[in-house]
Amino acid sequence: MSILTSKFDIVSVDNPVALAALAQVLVVPAGMTLDANGTPVAGVIPAGAIVRMDTDGTALLATTGDVAAARLNAKMVFVAIDGNMDFSGSFVQKLTVLQGGFTMATDQYDVGSGALNVPGSIVTFKAGKVHLAGATDQFFGVVGPAGLDAVNGILQVIVPQGGLG
Repeated sequence: MSILTSKFDIVSVDNPVALAALAQVLVVPAGMTLDANGTPVAGVIPAGAIVRMDTDGTALLATTGDVAAARLNAKMVFVAIDGNMDFSGSFVQKLTVLQGGFTMATDQYDVGSGALNVPGSIVTFKAGKVHLAGATDQFFGVVGPAGLDAVNGILQVIVPQGGLG
């Protein structure tokens, strides 16, 4: 369950029989910590963030989609359905993530990355957020037909099912 102020939602799936693509549960590094009152401390991964799996199997924010140096730098990335910023997420320190096969509405996008308001624009990721793709970036998805709703701060993104682009 995401925090009540989250603007993340799965809008549709591309195959209703399949429900969505590859669903996984990834643990967040370092586990749960408690504050002085014994309350779990919120993490840094919000719902709708783009994450990758680290070499130890834990979830990290996907930092860059730039694969210019080597194609081997491409990473399988996921969208966090529930982050670890709310009470339950910070308590269990596990994320439910999807790999693709859906359309999402998210507030986790980089506002300074260019023409995100143009439907069909190819997007990648940067610091866990949707980012307009450059010539050497890994493909993540495309801006959906609803584009960017700047008034409400929501970007629609089609995240196709499949491999690393």
